[in-house]
Amino acid sequence: MDLEIESLLFKQVSKPKNYFMTKIHNLWEDRYRINVYIQFNQDNLTKLKIYSSYFCRYSPGKLSIVDGLKKTP
Repeated sequence: MDLEIESLLFKQVSKPKNYFMTKIHNLWEDRYRINVYIQFNQDNLTKLKIYSSYFCRYSPGKLSIVDGLKKTP
C-alpha cells in the first residue's frame, strides 16, 4: 500500500532533485503523514532532511492532499 500512496503523491507533486526516500505514517483510519526526504552534503558529511511534508487522506486509487509544507533545500 505504501508504494501506491507514494506513486499517487508523485503524480500530484514533483520529486525533489536530491530525492532520497519517502516515509509514510498512518495516523488514523484513512489519514496519513507523508515526509519526503532529500540528501545533501554539508561539512564533508552526507545528511538527510525533510524537504516536504503532507497530510493526506487515502482510499484505494485516490490520494487527497489536505495540507502540505515545502521546505527550502
